Amino acid sequence: MRVALISMPGEGASTVRLAGHSIAWHQVQAALALACERVVCLADRPGPELALVQREAERRGVSFHGTGSHRALSGLVKAADTLIVFAPGILPDREWLAQAFGGRVGVAVLSSEGAVERGFERIDRERAWAGVLATRGDAVEALGALPPDADPIAGLLRVSLQRGASGIAVPDKWLDEDRWALVGSPAAAERYEVHWYQRHAPPPPPHVPGAALAHRFARWLAGRVGDARRARIALAASGVAAGIAGATAGFLGQTTAAMTGLTAASLLLAIAAALGRLSRAGTGEPARDRWEEQRRAFLDLSLVAVATSPRTFEGWTTAFAALVLVAAIRLAAEPSSPLFLRPMSDRTLMLALLTIAAAGELFAPAMALLALLALALRIFWPHQKKLTPA
Repeated sequence: MRVALISMPGEGASTVRLAGHSIAWHQVQAALALACERVVCLADRPGPELALVQREAERRGVSFHGTGSHRALSGLVKAADTLIVFAPGILPDREWLAQAFGGRVGVAVLSSEGAVERGFERIDRERAWAGVLATRGDAVEALGALPPDADPIAGLLRVSLQRGASGIAVPDKWLDEDRWALVGSPAAAERYEVHWYQRHAPPPPPHVPGAALAHRFARWLAGRVGDARRARIALAASGVAAGIAGATAGFLGQTTAAMTGLTAASLLLAIAAALGRLSRAGTGEPARDRWEEQRRAFLDLSLVAVATSPRTFEGWTTAFAALVLVAAIRLAAEPSSPLFLRPMSDRTLMLALLTIAAAGELFAPAMALLALLALALRIFWPHQKKLTPA
């Protein structure tokens, strides 16, 4: 069995959050990339951060054990196990770990020049410990001789080096590229977070401004909410409530209020979806939102409900224009759609434009004009290029 050992000391690295998660949470993701079946966490005391880390490990099918004493490790790690040790605050590259430590033991090392000044521990004249090692499970027996207040992570490093563990070199350039980092303070996490988001959760392109705005809100929330899952559910529920209220108001003849509600609903649902993508970033799980199609259908049906109001619109022409606009929005989102047409696939943007039109009592004409313009450009524009979906 492969067992990961992480730690959450009472102060310092455990209080640092990166992309809305503790450093220990990110280390669990690295342990999962190494196919660890158990995670053992050294923690001074239980707390909400420890509970979130435990929930994540168990959600991913890994057993989790928290302990306040290194002497309890002998009962959690068997001699035949492979123990993967993570230093507090270390943020390794998951993909590289899976290759480098996939089937062997050793100590990840960096060149001491440049690494020591970044806080990495020097182990000899030329090398510094990169913060990850793999050793046999019987190494924990040597910790029994340590005093209760000793650092078990440092102890396991010494045991591994005394046993002649081979050094596994981490590319030095990764420190400059922020693919490997030692994050021990909120300021360091803030600097590292910019590059982390670029690799794991890049923002939507600027031609979908509503989605880009939702992404920015989600990033702001991710660093401030304790549990992204609960925040996502609350945002989604608020979006659904705003959408239902808007559709109802529109059907009863309050078009401007209805479109305001639908615009708010679209933005709230987009923020919830973006927060979900951010919470899955760096986990190796699929980034696609499984509720995406249901969210789109809900907003489209709500718009049609507003356009079918018997108190505001006579006949079927406004409802027909709404259906054509929905079709145009969906066509604009296709990969083969021209780049300049992509903004029309952004429901938040389109609903905001219709809100402005409704305030000027031009709701129906504006909807028909947008629909016809989008369809004409989509059908007749030549030499359409294949593009990656937004």
